[in-house]
Amino acid sequence: MTLRLRATTTLLLILWIGWFARPAEATDLKNTIRNLYGSKGILLEPIGLPFFTQESRFQASSLQGLDQLNTQLTSSIGLPSFSSSVTGFTFDLDRGIPVRTTESLGPLLTERATTLGAHKLDVTFTYTRLSFTKLQGKDLDNLELVFLRDDANGNGIRDTSGPFSFESDIIRAKLKVDLNEDIFAFIATYGFTSAWDVGLVVPFIHVRLTARASAAIFDQFGNPGGTISGSLPIHRFGPNSNCNPSVVPRNSTATCSASGGGDETGLGDIILRTKYNFFRNSNSFAPDLAFLVEVKLPTGDEGRLLGTGGTNLAGLLIASKTYGRWFTPHVNVGYEIDTKDLEQNTIRYALGFDARLLSKLSFDADVIGRQKPEGNGTGNHTVDLSLGVKWNPLNSWILRANVQIPLDKNSGLRADFIPTVGVEYLF
Repeated sequence: MTLRLRATTTLLLILWIGWFARPAEATDLKNTIRNLYGSKGILLEPIGLPFFTQESRFQASSLQGLDQLNTQLTSSIGLPSFSSSVTGFTFDLDRGIPVRTTESLGPLLTERATTLGAHKLDVTFTYTRLSFTKLQGKDLDNLELVFLRDDANGNGIRDTSGPFSFESDIIRAKLKVDLNEDIFAFIATYGFTSAWDVGLVVPFIHVRLTARASAAIFDQFGNPGGTISGSLPIHRFGPNSNCNPSVVPRNSTATCSASGGGDETGLGDIILRTKYNFFRNSNSFAPDLAFLVEVKLPTGDEGRLLGTGGTNLAGLLIASKTYGRWFTPHVNVGYEIDTKDLEQNTIRYALGFDARLLSKLSFDADVIGRQKPEGNGTGNHTVDLSLGVKWNPLNSWILRANVQIPLDKNSGLRADFIPTVGVEYLF
């Protein structure tokens, strides 16, 4: 079997696994926060006359609040930027030898216009660690939700005095969320012609999401326990509410605790790529130009937080130019369509450079941004600084290390930093 046939067979096998491999049992990790207090939300201890039962008075508000936080959190989880298809080494399948480029070793997460060349193959393995710490600027280990009681007398307002002043009671829930991902990615790029590359990204993901909540009842003055009638609060948790009776004793005004979550491992959303270098002029200052198309397939299980559940289509215009055979600025601008939710369509852009510091060492710096013109208010515009190096220690090996640093931690679901390490090998 020739090396070219082996490469083609490997790509087809990976695609087959992506389309048909499914877990035997799918869990609902995605709805961890929504289901913290069960599918019915927070239910209180039923009480009798004269106030009738108060069991479901906070049900609608708690369901809405938990669902909104759940959506904000899980809709912001997406694949980070993966490695560029540009490399400093290529492999000539016709001649059967590695070919060293004379420029830098290439950018890490963004693209430049040049392609690999006809019948050349580049294979990369990367590991990325994401430990999320903030959602819309708020610490994930110190989130708070406030649930309002429904209207008791139907007057459309929350009474603060009189016989219905207990309408102003609230439930304040404090949440601590732990969310992290480990992403192992196989990335392959093959040059069909001197100007046309095709490739794919196959991520395998381990995701962990756990949440703990502690809810307490307060009256309108901020006093714990809520409005008191006689010797007992009108709204209270107890053994007949949906709190754990072993934690919350009868007639207690203590907090109502809940926890949930877990971890999952499996195939993520596969990305297919193709890039065409349609303009190259080495004799002037005009930049080289290329167009990149990406298709993200819904191969990851959405309920297990391994994928987004939809197909995304992206097109990027790429401009780059190498000066002095060592310094290459590059610009990427494009648009990504989310076929599952068009309000999540994204403008993508990147501006940066890669430079050869030594004959076997390159440095890369980029500003990478994503903007959702019709977004839902969570992570509508995110900007990261990407810094990285590539090192060629020997023969056909290239080692890479990169870190993404959020420049706007108040937008969307964010980590303090995102490290990536990887290795390229030509065989």
